Amino acid sequence: MESRYSGPRTVFVSLADDSKRHIKEVLTMCNELRKYGFKVKCDMMESLFSEQNINVNEWLDQCFTRAAFVIFCISPKYYQNIGADNPLEAHPNDNRFHTRYIFDLARTEFIQNNSINRRFLPVLFRNSNARNNHIPEFLRSTPKYVFPDTFGHLTEFIGKSITN
Repeated sequence: MESRYSGPRTVFVSLADDSKRHIKEVLTMCNELRKYGFKVKCDMMESLFSEQNINVNEWLDQCFTRAAFVIFCISPKYYQNIGADNPLEAHPNDNRFHTRYIFDLARTEFIQNNSINRRFLPVLFRNSNARNNHIPEFLRSTPKYVFPDTFGHLTEFIGKSITN
């Protein structure tokens, strides 16, 4: 059976820019995923959008659709960004927009799949003060991971799921 994903080992990472410390932790996780052979795309590619004439939404749609898994880097600011605020208030190149846009794509896919999560993984970061209640409601029944504590379990799960 052929997968609809272009790269069988592609992971898309969505995060909020809580702090330099949080971003550093997320980048460390991304680098570790690359060491395990995963192709990693991250929604915070501001320099890419500003240096080239790229439609941000098209790029986000492509990364989201082509990824075998989408990792949501859970933090207090992530939770705030996906809150009930009007997502149209965010500037299109604003990380709040990216975070909310990807969240909406994931929630829509989840609903279309009859509330079955097939590829979304919440990851909390030890130093970001993230709590279970920061995980979006539709992901709360999904196994959660904590970086770096359960990183081995995360890579094992992704690896086994992609090869099956």
